[in-house]
Amino acid sequence: MHRRTRILSGSAALTGLALAAGCVLAAPSNAATGRTTLSGSRPAWAQSTKLQKAAATTDAVNIRVYLNWRNQAQAQATALAIATPGSASYHHYLTPAQFRQQFAPAQADVGAVQQFLKSSGFTIVDTPSNNHYVSAEGTVAQAQAAFGTTLGLYTTNGKTLRAPESDVSVPSSLGAVVQGVTGLDQSSQLLFPTDSVGNDPKQNHGAPGVGFRAGQPCSLWFGEKTVSTPNITAYGTKTKPLAPCGYTPAQVRGLYGLDSVSADGTGQTVAFVGANASPTLKQDVTAYSAKHNLPAPSITEIVAPGIYKHPDTPQQVPGDYYGEETLDAEAIHTTAPGAQLLYVASANAREDFDASINHIVDRGLSHIISISYGFSGEGVPQGYINSLNNTFVQAVAEGIGVYVSSGDNGDEVSTYGSPQVDFYADSPFVTAVGGTSASIVPSGTTPAGATYADVDDASSVLNQRGAWKRSFEVGWQTGYDPITKTASDHITSAPYVLNGTLSQPLPGTFFGGGGGGISKLFAQPSYQQGVTTGAGRALPDISALGDPNTGFLVGQTQQFSNGTYYDEYRIGGTSVAAPLTAGIAAVADQVNGSPLGFLNPRIYAAYKAGTGAFYDVDQADLFGTSTSSRLPSVVRVNYVNSENASGGLSYSLRTLEEPNQTLHSTRGYDTATGVGTPNGSAFFTAITKG
Repeated sequence: MHRRTRILSGSAALTGLALAAGCVLAAPSNAATGRTTLSGSRPAWAQSTKLQKAAATTDAVNIRVYLNWRNQAQAQATALAIATPGSASYHHYLTPAQFRQQFAPAQADVGAVQQFLKSSGFTIVDTPSNNHYVSAEGTVAQAQAAFGTTLGLYTTNGKTLRAPESDVSVPSSLGAVVQGVTGLDQSSQLLFPTDSVGNDPKQNHGAPGVGFRAGQPCSLWFGEKTVSTPNITAYGTKTKPLAPCGYTPAQVRGLYGLDSVSADGTGQTVAFVGANASPTLKQDVTAYSAKHNLPAPSITEIVAPGIYKHPDTPQQVPGDYYGEETLDAEAIHTTAPGAQLLYVASANAREDFDASINHIVDRGLSHIISISYGFSGEGVPQGYINSLNNTFVQAVAEGIGVYVSSGDNGDEVSTYGSPQVDFYADSPFVTAVGGTSASIVPSGTTPAGATYADVDDASSVLNQRGAWKRSFEVGWQTGYDPITKTASDHITSAPYVLNGTLSQPLPGTFFGGGGGGISKLFAQPSYQQGVTTGAGRALPDISALGDPNTGFLVGQTQQFSNGTYYDEYRIGGTSVAAPLTAGIAAVADQVNGSPLGFLNPRIYAAYKAGTGAFYDVDQADLFGTSTSSRLPSVVRVNYVNSENASGGLSYSLRTLEEPNQTLHSTRGYDTATGVGTPNGSAFFTAITKG
């Protein structure tokens, strides 16, 4: 989706952020109609050529009318000053009550919006204590009359979604009050978790739905097993590592040097949001912890007030996102095993992520939030941009760090034809987390006799702290090249041999990668000056393990052909990277002795100081940048039926950071991996001092 952008004046001088599309620009009032148009409220995907028919007038509409912060520019300036070392107000966090007192919309304005909605036939559902929005329910007919538009059904992204056929309007008396309206269009149906790429078939995380296991053989660590490919010379060799089975928590902790510090996140709370709530979350994470030498988890699950509770829709049933919730919890628990976990659920209609995030921020429930969801590209209706970005402003002012996955579609060229970044990650008030491919190896003597069964043995070296380290890390941009099968393949025991050939020239088809690039909506923030180039906000800021081909092991109750039970599978995506980083931030808060809040100013200050806080993800200098270079790659074995060998096996060569994307990891900051990845104790020393 492409969108029209508008540059707002006034913010740059005060905040250094110069937000493009930072708030809705209302068109001049039409004296004849007494209405004010909210520019950009018709989504870009609602093209007249894709209009199918009018929406049924009796269909339900769930909306949120967002109000402007009082003194919007000052709210942004205050937030940034609080987060910037050297500022007089640095770390003088506002309480939620103080933020409301200074910036929340006036009660009279909220009352006027509520009265407008009620007089239009809507039922008021909720108004949060920060007066950020008024949520209401009504019908299509009532919405059309209230907002001066017609709602139609459009085809987009393989879906049929509702949207206004023109920009919406509100009474002129509310023109300076209303920032945007969400819910009239169904753009929220385009919101997706960023871990849906990389498994074959594509893993939709519908537990107890699709059961999935990593195909065998696979490696217990990077390079533990290799396969000979006599008819394939790829990147200078005829021998390739078999893809890891999925890294254990101990291996991930070794990757980021977490065992070099005594802190484990104790005393901290990490919040994460998602759709629905897995009924087996606590038992799954508890089982996972016991198998992988982690303490038992402490998990609280809540639903924010005003969340819509309607029957399941064909577009989304609750099980579709159970795996995302489980993944987030186990990733956070891996890097911060002592932290409290808080899950804030959204409704299955995908309308409520903004409300859930606002609830965490406005109630001050946690100083760290992990978000593994986002929109593909920046073609997002104005209301969504305004609503979330202003919530992130409040988060920064209150000392809350928000960690958002940067997306799983690389530079988005395969989707849009030109480079794009994704929203929410493009907001300058969040830490955008990109994805890497990682080689984790033993830190000492190579373990002898380890088998796949040892993955779930808490006493195994595979689950022992201090036994693992990074050998290299590159950006995650997968090249996927199937290997033809032959009758002479030998894959049941070592030595492994595949006698087939590649299906296409190297590096094959792009098959998912960490998002990054330069925003067209948001200007370069002050904390990136001197580091990034270009006029826009660059992302990601930092990165962590994301490649499903060197992936993270997750345990979850799933449905298999022989029953429903707990089992484990390998997964990836920046949905892994974001919660891993949020857990690391919790450890940093414990080391610091107080919340560090929004980390970006400190991240870039540590980077510019050359402290060694970050491992410089740099494929260009380590391995090269072309298909003639010795690029790292793995052979991956998949179960055709996704759960066992009875349905046959498939094979493919996976290039970890393929050279045909515009995103490449190079020396220094890059839009593939940001400043790099956390580098053990040096990261905590640099990020907490001062």
